[in-house]
Amino acid sequence: MIEKVLIITKKEILENIKSVKYWAIVGLFVLLYLSSTYAIGFALRGLGQQGIQRRERVVLTLSSQVANTMSYIAPLIGIALGFGAVAAERDKGTIRLVLARPIYRDALINGKVIAAFILIVLAVLASTLIAVPLAISVQGVNVTLDDFTRLVFVTVPASLLALAYYTMALFVSVNAGRSSQALVVSLSMWIFFSFILPIISSFIAFQILGPPPAMPFNATRPFQPGQGSRQFAEYYGKYSQIVNTIQIMSPNARYTSLINALFALRQSGSYETLTSSLGARWLDVVVLLFYIAAFAIPSYVLFLRRQETR
Repeated sequence: MIEKVLIITKKEILENIKSVKYWAIVGLFVLLYLSSTYAIGFALRGLGQQGIQRRERVVLTLSSQVANTMSYIAPLIGIALGFGAVAAERDKGTIRLVLARPIYRDALINGKVIAAFILIVLAVLASTLIAVPLAISVQGVNVTLDDFTRLVFVTVPASLLALAYYTMALFVSVNAGRSSQALVVSLSMWIFFSFILPIISSFIAFQILGPPPAMPFNATRPFQPGQGSRQFAEYYGKYSQIVNTIQIMSPNARYTSLINALFALRQSGSYETLTSSLGARWLDVVVLLFYIAAFAIPSYVLFLRRQETR
């Protein structure tokens, strides 16, 4: 049994590593990340001496760009691996041939899931280890070992996010008749969580709170802390609370929350410890693991029970 699972795992890994689709997604992450960090570096250089001083903490901006870019790329990695896991086999008419051999259904699905896990971690880790050092070199930033460790540690929540979308796509693939249908439904899920739900939550927050208070402005002194800024801070705090409540079960929002905790700063300017910052965000990890289990288990059960007609 284990031997057959390993055979399926090896087959899936080799097929994807040799595919252009897999490495194109990794390359897309690297290009998006480098282009965005170059734009930030160009803006800082335009600030002159002030920009040079701010470059000492530009690693926080780099981390923000890693998180932002990966929030789009990680789900696409999961969807790319998951939507055709079963449906593509039906398209080619090979699934019945595979199951006709001495390979059990559970060995087939287990091998595909294990291979997807390895491929996701490999893609996320490779893209991060390529993009981050290149961006650091281009920006000429002083990065401490703690900075670099946290930047690389982004791969953990990113891998969880990718696995969540993989299991969603796998569930759709098990139930879809064709891979094209599975792809459309999987991308619709990604679009909903990435774009539609944030818009809906912002709209609801604005409807509840009304328009934000006006910021104080003076031609000679554009901004001075005071009553107006406190009102704005209170408004933004309530706004964020409503938005976060609406998106409590969004895998994308939980990923972003984990990243923010990873790079949280104390008032002294030093990082919060990894154990304290991530320990406080246990709900984010639970939600991501919930998505993985909630879609992986039904996919497994349905695939074992489904009769393949073609």
